[in-house]
Amino acid sequence: MKIWVRVTLLITLMVSLTGCWDQHPVEFRAAVAAIAVDPTAKAGEYAFTFLFPNITVTATSIAETASNQQFYAIHVRAPTLVRAITSVQRRHSRSLYLGQIRVLYLSTQLPVSMWQQTLKESADSGRFVLTFWVVGAPKAGDALLVTPPTEVVPDVVLYRALNSRIQPDHWPGRAWRLWRDMVTPGVSPAVIDVHPHGDQIAIHQLAVIGNHVVLWSPMASTGWAYLTGRVIREAATVKVGGHSLTVGLIHGRTRLRVVKSSGQFVVKARLVYTGELVGNVSGAGDSIEEERQVEAAVVHHIQGQVLDAWHTALKTHTDPMGFHRLGNWENATIPADAHDWAHWALDLKVRFTLRDEGVLR
Repeated sequence: MKIWVRVTLLITLMVSLTGCWDQHPVEFRAAVAAIAVDPTAKAGEYAFTFLFPNITVTATSIAETASNQQFYAIHVRAPTLVRAITSVQRRHSRSLYLGQIRVLYLSTQLPVSMWQQTLKESADSGRFVLTFWVVGAPKAGDALLVTPPTEVVPDVVLYRALNSRIQPDHWPGRAWRLWRDMVTPGVSPAVIDVHPHGDQIAIHQLAVIGNHVVLWSPMASTGWAYLTGRVIREAATVKVGGHSLTVGLIHGRTRLRVVKSSGQFVVKARLVYTGELVGNVSGAGDSIEEERQVEAAVVHHIQGQVLDAWHTALKTHTDPMGFHRLGNWENATIPADAHDWAHWALDLKVRFTLRDEGVLR
């Protein structure tokens, strides 16, 4: 009798243990790799493209399968992301799985309200893991369908590029950060703007979300990276003594403060960066005096990029640097409105030093 009681108790405990009792087998699931959203000619209706890995590709057949056959797409039209997911599910024989989405492509032609609604639905649905990247594109569906030769199912090459530190700058666009910035006053959410070139994707500039989606120039976008301390391995080409020299592997740190002075809100930006001469075969920059000239030229170059970012922010009434948010933390009297740049000024100081590890010097 005691044995049966123990067996019954053991079975009850095993059943009550937490586990994946409600999970579907992988062969019955369709994992979405990426989603693109574009406007249509009909108001309130949007074109959605869902990208799926081709499950017929195996480890033995992948070498013989063209990259553009390793994925397939389903196109639907719907007013919202949730409705689009429902439409796609009706066309698919397997249960949609949204926990492995790598990239969400949003057209820069979409209204800001659609950007906000799509991110809100992603956060509220409970079916997305908000670690995927959000990027802008003139035609999101075209960018999504680009499959470079190096892409291997089920990976998405843009996700891999943005998720590593191989880019010159640490670009914005993580879904959870973008969602956070959308609900935080004092900062304009920003993502990268991507363009397809043949079978490759090029990262051009920032797409900043203000009253509408504003594209910053590449120069202003790099200045934004310096101002926000996101430079990883930038490069600069400068002229010294009639020679064009390239300085690469630029990285360092940025320190920011927002203070109130003489009725103005002053952003005190202190940039300290280093870099290396790259590919210098002219002999220029070898002496100490020439090195100082190179350093001064790079300082001037960085200052120009930072000032371009500053003036672009003022002109477009956006603040992807988050200065208004920073000012709120440091000085409660500063308004958090990212569109108000009245009585603001920039106090910029840049210091640049050449490192001794220059290549081909």
